[in-house]
Amino acid sequence: MDWYVAIRRISECSAALRSCRGGFSDILRTLLGYLDHEDVLVVYAAKEELRKALADGRITETQCVNSVVIAILDTTSSVWGREASGLRFQLLQHIVKIPNGDQAEAPAELATELLYLQVVMKNLEKVGVMTRSVFTPRHHSESGDLAVSAAVPYSVQYEALAFLSELVKRLDTLKIDTSVQETLIELVTRLMGEVFVTMDYASQPTFVSCAVLHLVDDFQRLVKFWKDKRQDGDDVCLETQYSKCIEWCLVWLNQSSCTSNALRLLNDKESSNMASQKALVAKSSRYPFLQQWFLCLSRMGVTYIEALAAKPKSLNLKWLQPASLGERPRALERLPTRQQLFVVLAEQDDIMIEVLNGITRSAALVESVDGVRSVLSQQFPSVSAYMIAEYDPDLLFADLIATLGRDHLVLLDLLISNETQVLEYLLRYTRRLSANWNTSKPKLETGENLESVMSVLIRLRLEIDRLVAADLFPYNAGPLMRRLLAIEHHYEEG
Repeated sequence: MDWYVAIRRISECSAALRSCRGGFSDILRTLLGYLDHEDVLVVYAAKEELRKALADGRITETQCVNSVVIAILDTTSSVWGREASGLRFQLLQHIVKIPNGDQAEAPAELATELLYLQVVMKNLEKVGVMTRSVFTPRHHSESGDLAVSAAVPYSVQYEALAFLSELVKRLDTLKIDTSVQETLIELVTRLMGEVFVTMDYASQPTFVSCAVLHLVDDFQRLVKFWKDKRQDGDDVCLETQYSKCIEWCLVWLNQSSCTSNALRLLNDKESSNMASQKALVAKSSRYPFLQQWFLCLSRMGVTYIEALAAKPKSLNLKWLQPASLGERPRALERLPTRQQLFVVLAEQDDIMIEVLNGITRSAALVESVDGVRSVLSQQFPSVSAYMIAEYDPDLLFADLIATLGRDHLVLLDLLISNETQVLEYLLRYTRRLSANWNTSKPKLETGENLESVMSVLIRLRLEIDRLVAADLFPYNAGPLMRRLLAIEHHYEEG
């Protein structure tokens, strides 16, 4: 069909949808059919009209909603070779956000929830088939044998990952059955084993690698949220699934080329003055990918160490062989240094602070919970020793002060901002510094950082005092001020 005729037909369908009060099925079926059109403009027009029609809140009949979702999910693998097929995933991203309109027709169990999201969750098996076909598409060769095709554009793979991330992020507010939780965990862990572990992170664009990191991060945070929500500990199945999630995240970290590619980029001789705009779109430039990698690594480390602290025997780590990445010859020479960490993260304050907060939190658990350090030493002897020494919270804080130009006003701006975890980080670090002054002080003195750190902290306290007196400080500064005063007291005592 000529593209002009198709666009006109889409416009007619859109007008019909706006004017009619029922009987949407035939019109929607026509629009859905255009999602498989070969012309990208036709597919885009159909996607936009469907998005508007579904978002206006009038289509709430369960049968109609179910038909729409299944029609979007059901498609032949041959369409994935077209750039336009990524628009199908964009439409899925839109519909999982759609709130219910008139809920009179919705069944009781869906009446207060996101109806489209519920229906997508009821069709998770189809979601799994759809997404796996994007990353491992198969076609019949002339001999009749199945063969893997690599013709799916990277843009389509990115849209598939973005949809899964959006789906995962929406689920922390949704009441879903344990069986559905298990199905989702099985879907993502299967993707990790079949796709994410085997991906060639060195050759694919960084926007695809970043999307993988986002999904892995969102997924582990969701499963942790589910587990924490059930504090009674009676849900043995969910505990098992949570352990499985952590194990697969570590398998991916240990066995995929993502980590080795990140280490290669960190040690690349390319100039570090690379613009972020270039890094976002280029295939091999590093900053957005490395920033997301550090953030994912930090969050994963906190989750893993918290799990060890809670139930060290619940994790099955037999697959971790001595020849894992961190224990291979010359591997320690490639592990990131503090200097590399700050070079990568300095331009993204929110990520930098969250990573530092995560490392400090992990260090506190390792130091305070019996058995955690011994497990880490057994599983990762060289890496754990390196990380404990190189990423010491005192040295990291001194490096942060240097990165901020030893300017207390810059630290104050970050503290007042609601976009970073600076308050949580400062409370955690100052509590640690105050409680461990006798051990922290020599480490700061060795690097000649003690004077600069204390100068910034003292001036910061005085500035907060001034703002509090003028009623300009945005929240209760009492806990932080008490810790800053305690540190000053230790410092003045020598």
